[in-house]
Amino acid sequence: MQLTLVQTQTSPVIDEFVEKIAELNLLYYASEAASEMEFNSLEELHDSVKRAMEFCLSAGIPIKGNFQRIYKCFDDGISYDWKLSQLGYKLVCLNGNPSNPVVARSIIKLIKDEHLNHF
Repeated sequence: MQLTLVQTQTSPVIDEFVEKIAELNLLYYASEAASEMEFNSLEELHDSVKRAMEFCLSAGIPIKGNFQRIYKCFDDGISYDWKLSQLGYKLVCLNGNPSNPVVARSIIKLIKDEHLNHF
């Protein structure tokens, strides 16, 4: 005998649980990636996050669980940052401006380390 269970409605409690589990994967901040990679501006950071998300979408990897916009409050106002999974963090680092020497060296190192000879 085979039993098939099909869930047609979700419970707010289950939805919240699934969301909290996905958030456990978000260990890094995009601002930390920007600092590590010596991004020159907030624009470079925002462009890098956008490109990293585009990579995920193109590869069929969900945004949720890898990127989450958060807001930070400071004395002079509110700004936003991104919480990132390990994959999101690496993609943000590698999607900085290629004229940034730190980004360029990181990409070249990654390619050399991977021995990608089949292009």
